[in-house]
Amino acid sequence: MTGSRLIVASVDRGVHSTRVTHIRSARLLLTVVVGVLCVLQLALQDAPTVEERWKERLAALDPSRPMDYFLLAEEIADSAQSTRDFELARDLFGYSGALDTSRLGRSAMLAIASISVGADRARALTAAEIVGGRGVARHAERVETATIEALAKSFSHFRRGNGSAAAAALKQADADTTLTRFERAVPGGAQAYRDDCKRFGKNGPQPDWPMARALMDAELALRHGGARSVSLDLWLAGDQPLLEIDTSDPVALWGVDPARPWWRGGGWSRNE
Repeated sequence: MTGSRLIVASVDRGVHSTRVTHIRSARLLLTVVVGVLCVLQLALQDAPTVEERWKERLAALDPSRPMDYFLLAEEIADSAQSTRDFELARDLFGYSGALDTSRLGRSAMLAIASISVGADRARALTAAEIVGGRGVARHAERVETATIEALAKSFSHFRRGNGSAAAAALKQADADTTLTRFERAVPGGAQAYRDDCKRFGKNGPQPDWPMARALMDAELALRHGGARSVSLDLWLAGDQPLLEIDTSDPVALWGVDPARPWWRGGGWSRNE
């Protein structure tokens, strides 16, 4: 029994020692983490703001030299590390375009688009075409020739009531995916067309004229490619409305007030 007690006591001491080691390790790790966080917090507190980092260059800006705004914006955007960095770069691109629209307008808008996302990026791209003198911009959806031919073959079989051949043609050259892409141009949508392909046959029902006409219009629109009119492209591609760009309002257009082009006291000012 004495030997058994000694073994149990030894095991207990080993378990206790392991627990103590784990607790010490956890405390040490916690101390290290807290130390790192403190260092990071101090570093962030001491880090200069983007305005402070570029204050001399900002203060030297002069609206008679719009290119200086553009070049500084590029430098800030290239080294941007925060949202505020990109905001300041966007302001500077805006000022360069607002102050010299004829020479820098399009480049400034494209630069704004390059640091924007989503709707803001789409708006800047559209505005770039307008301020650059190219009029309303809408990039036509591009479809490969082989895909157009496969869809045309499917539509042709469909109009003649040969549903199985129409369905087979959809399996060629990514035609089925493209049908889904432009399903707004097909009455009932892409899935309705596929279902009708299964129903139609030599001895079955035949497609009606409105459907046949819609398919011919869709084929025509696809064959026009980049030469499609805006209205035809809207009918084909559908749900993306044209963006309205008001060039008569520079503040709304550029996102900055060209009457306040001087950097003074940490912000844009009217006063030189």
